[in-house]
Amino acid sequence: MSGRQVAFFAVWVLLVTSVVSWRPGVLFTGGIDPVVIAKALVGVAAFAGAVIVAHHVRRHGRVGARSLILLLVVVAISSVGAVAAGDAVPSLVLSARIVLVTATVVVLVSSGPPMLVLSSLLAALGAVTLVAAVTGLPELLADGRLGGGIPDMAPNEVAGLAGPVAVALTVEIARRGLRPWSTIGLAVFGGIVFATGSRTTLLVVGLAMALAFLLAWPIPRSTAAGLLVLAPIAYSVITFTDVVEHFAIRGQSEAELTSLSSRTIAWTAVLEVPFDTWAKWIGVGLAVKTVSVNQRWWDSQVLDSSWVSVLAQAGLVGIVLVVFWVAATTLDALRADRRLRGVALPLLVLVIARSFLENGLIESSAIFALFLTLSLVLEPGTEYPRPPRPTTYDLLREAGHPAAAQGGRMSRR
Repeated sequence: MSGRQVAFFAVWVLLVTSVVSWRPGVLFTGGIDPVVIAKALVGVAAFAGAVIVAHHVRRHGRVGARSLILLLVVVAISSVGAVAAGDAVPSLVLSARIVLVTATVVVLVSSGPPMLVLSSLLAALGAVTLVAAVTGLPELLADGRLGGGIPDMAPNEVAGLAGPVAVALTVEIARRGLRPWSTIGLAVFGGIVFATGSRTTLLVVGLAMALAFLLAWPIPRSTAAGLLVLAPIAYSVITFTDVVEHFAIRGQSEAELTSLSSRTIAWTAVLEVPFDTWAKWIGVGLAVKTVSVNQRWWDSQVLDSSWVSVLAQAGLVGIVLVVFWVAATTLDALRADRRLRGVALPLLVLVIARSFLENGLIESSAIFALFLTLSLVLEPGTEYPRPPRPTTYDLLREAGHPAAAQGGRMSRR
């Protein structure tokens, strides 16, 4: 890694660390404790690091305004809804977190070319995933699902971090062929996704991988040979073992599987909010992570869907803006140059498809940071200047030519 790559990587690690869960299952309600303060300090450190990186780079790019305007309008609408609902403090704190993450991402995107920004972010996701997975091995042995140890994360969140890395490594293999580091990395991060038991993430990672191969077609011979070897192995595992069945059922009853693990109960409650209320149109704030339900054994349910969460937090106005944002970013990915499209489109498919059954698209999270980064680097208004073309004098000086030592008297044409 070059010095600039290390600097970007270090800032991304701080940012990712500041937005992942440190206490799974604990929802922020506006209180202040050591964990909340520590995460805030890490987030501020990430922003300060981004500013330092920007200060030391020679060229700065221009960041498009469309994605930022849409995001800020959604956050503002949800904040108004929180004030109207009488629950302003936690929602405003979460809004400030999103603004801080956004500011850090904007500074980094303006300080480096798109592929450097994306590759360093993916490397940071991979580093945090590896630490969490290695320290979470005791949980895998005890519960059968791999969660995070340090930071302490739920299995689904670990899968959400590992999935983009696995997709990016698939893109690398589809482009350049089977190489030791990328092949081993794909096996490791693919294994982490499987070990978490996250069915949604495993499915969308598979879809994104397939798209990566299609976009890179024709693929190198070594990659084609690897797929030919892998195909009969995968067929044998699926056909002659019960691995897939155990993974799909995961100890749940048929009723739980039919109801998508009670997700639809929460979704129905949000969809049934009356149209003649402010909550239906502008939501009730970003702090809303659960919804009241009328069930026999429980009275609240987590909103396990980014889209349902947006509907509850920012209302119909907010969800229309997010739909437009996602659609515009997808079109930008389709129009991008082949190299950027080859990595951005599979990552977008992963993020968007996963968002229907998991949270994280519009909140202070690693998935949000990835989506925002993709949308900004793909946006037509974002431009990063190319390095200046070397002159004849510069080339001679780098080559140590005697003529270049004469005080630069040669023509620079």
